[in-house]
Amino acid sequence: MTDAIQLLRPVELDFLDDAPHRFEYHEPIAAPCAAVFAAISADPSTWDWFPGVDEGSYEGDAPPGIGTRRWVSVGGVKYRETMLAWDEPHRWTYRVDETSAAVFNALLEDWVIEPADGDATMLHWTFAFEPLAETAELLVGAREIIGTTFHDAARGLESTLR
Repeated sequence: MTDAIQLLRPVELDFLDDAPHRFEYHEPIAAPCAAVFAAISADPSTWDWFPGVDEGSYEGDAPPGIGTRRWVSVGGVKYRETMLAWDEPHRWTYRVDETSAAVFNALLEDWVIEPADGDATMLHWTFAFEPLAETAELLVGAREIIGTTFHDAARGLESTLR
């Protein structure tokens, strides 16, 4: 990341319970769990289904898993993340370690993939965060916008997997 960066507090999985703010969203996907997991855990340069993802990549040569770092650019904002859970095909979780936008003290995203009727999947996404004091009101008020982004991403993912 070459832009000015903000370091975030390095949280762990327990932040899902301890975060001052949690937004939870759920979307059905007409595809099997394994295909959904493969798509969301794929190199972020393939994420043309998620609105605003410009580019990204996993770091290092080893296969990605727990502890792997990746970077991604969303709407021109860069994020560097560390994978905290990689339980194929059920759970994929990461925390944000660095960002080019001063918005959060801590941020963790948890993706849980569960079987639904037939070959369908229910995709659960938790956006757990601690905002900076100056961005708290804006972020808490963005629940619907973030939910719409997730809904659009789920529809894009479903379309990609058809």
